[in-house]
Amino acid sequence: MTAFYVIGGLFAVWAVTLTALGIAREDFPRSGRQTLAVGTVSVLLAVSAIGSAIILSALEEEEEEGEAAERQGAGEGGGRTLTLSADPRGELRFDTRALDARAGQLTIQMENPSSVAHNISLEGAGVDEEGKTVGRGGTSTVTAELRPGNYDFYCSVPGHRQGGMQGTLTVE
Repeated sequence: MTAFYVIGGLFAVWAVTLTALGIAREDFPRSGRQTLAVGTVSVLLAVSAIGSAIILSALEEEEEEGEAAERQGAGEGGGRTLTLSADPRGELRFDTRALDARAGQLTIQMENPSSVAHNISLEGAGVDEEGKTVGRGGTSTVTAELRPGNYDFYCSVPGHRQGGMQGTLTVE
């Protein structure tokens, strides 16, 4: 469990508690120290929740960029293979929306850690390839000879591409 969820949960409990006290006691919070304490705790919880959300988002972006760089690094040399993964929670998305490669023969492997069946397909510049649809733990693969240009990679299971399970492969 991340700090964001813990702090957010505390903030929600704090808000409900303040609401209940405010309804039950006409003089809550009393002026002076009580008002200062309630205001201080409220501001600290709000700032902590917002700050942890920003930090968590930045860390996730860094992790995704690092994984994308690893995949792109695998694409150098002859007969290259790029890898990506379906979302493990079953959301209709890959772990990246952009891949880069050099022209020539390229294989894209999509690992599926999700309980939802997926595949990897590739189209553009005269290429139209579809990998095998696989369940949890399976790997779907497409291989094609690619010229420079932009290609779409996507899951061709009905409704998945339309749901956002797609990305762009840039070939130089």
